[in-house]
Amino acid sequence: MYGWVRRFMSYRSFYLWRARYRYYTRHLDAWTLTTLLCLSGMVVVLWYYWQFTNVPPPRVHPQAAALRLESVSHEAINRIVLVRHGGNPSGQEFTTAAGIRANAQRTMRVRQTLESEMVWRLKAHMLADIADYIDATDGCAPYQCTQVVDRITSLREAAMENAATNRALQRILDGPDDLVPCLESSNRQRLKTGWSDPFNDVYYQTWLLNDLHTMHARMMTEYPKRAPLPWLAAWLSDPEPPRDAGMPL
Repeated sequence: MYGWVRRFMSYRSFYLWRARYRYYTRHLDAWTLTTLLCLSGMVVVLWYYWQFTNVPPPRVHPQAAALRLESVSHEAINRIVLVRHGGNPSGQEFTTAAGIRANAQRTMRVRQTLESEMVWRLKAHMLADIADYIDATDGCAPYQCTQVVDRITSLREAAMENAATNRALQRILDGPDDLVPCLESSNRQRLKTGWSDPFNDVYYQTWLLNDLHTMHARMMTEYPKRAPLPWLAAWLSDPEPPRDAGMPL
């Protein structure tokens, strides 16, 4: 028996450790080992259940986030209706400085809906919850991490485009009140009539917010299942591509 361990220890050390092992295990039998194994399994199950039931609550509940996004969407639609039917008859161009400035204010209020403090706080809370989920589970399941990065990047770019459009329209309000603004630039052409602005960027950003909410809700549902033993969930699920460095969360 000593032959296969002679490379690692001396003859004296081997029989000394064997004697110690037999001394401490002299009262162990199959029944005792089975009992210890069952008790260990119960401890593991109780620990997993405790981890399962003590997952930190999300900063914003998915249902509350859905209601807030719905209210934002309805408010944006109401403001778009005011732009469509405000001022001149539908489809007629604005020719006075007061009419153009009033249309600029109505148009800016639509995009300001998506720049409100409530929307920014909601996005921050959902992104923070997603970041905590990724740290706890060491993955982005049930999504691919590349998908998460792409969606967050698209949302950030849409918000920047929204803000840039409003900054361009703000220059009209900052100009002289009695001077008719020139509406030849691309951003100002949306002020010619109540129907000149298609608001595609607003619809797109609203869709991205709802998409972020869907991703947030699914991750919060998976959180208790994956947080206690992330390696087990990763082993049982499909393999994911490696996460990109510098993920914008």
